[in-house]
Amino acid sequence: MRSPEYAIGLAFGIITALVIVIIVWKFNKKNMKGQFDERQELVKGKGYKYAFFTTLGLIAVDLLCESSGYFENSVVPHELALFFVILAGVLVYALYCIKNDAYFGVGNDTRAYRAVMWVVIACNAASGFSNLRDGAFENGKLEFGPCASLLFCAAFIVILIALYLKKSTSEEDDAEDAEI
Repeated sequence: MRSPEYAIGLAFGIITALVIVIIVWKFNKKNMKGQFDERQELVKGKGYKYAFFTTLGLIAVDLLCESSGYFENSVVPHELALFFVILAGVLVYALYCIKNDAYFGVGNDTRAYRAVMWVVIACNAASGFSNLRDGAFENGKLEFGPCASLLFCAAFIVILIALYLKKSTSEEDDAEDAEI
């Protein structure tokens, strides 16, 4: 049974995330409209398709694991595996769109997005590591709260690394084009 402090912390985290989203949305409305051209829309559609099939495939694996009793004997709880399935679908979509220059609309200022991502990473890392202090295991299984926070952190770090790599390769390509 989870403590009331856990529920209060979870509610506080959700409310904080909503406040951050509302603040960024209010102050950055013009830059967040995201005008996507036709090519980007097609890429986003393919990204959704790949993410959907990744999620379906992982759900099938999850069902096989569940039906074989894997989660009864594993340190990984079923809800954490399902959370991983969701994050994997999100990552497939994000990485595909980043790779094909369709993650942000044409002319968007991405600094606000990156700042929000860093805030999300910091908040989830703080939450995950502080909850790990109380113990990473309960009844021989990993605790969902801290592990989910750290998985979420890892997903956002992967997205930020992909954005950084894409930006640096784009700048190199632009520099080579300018030399020609």
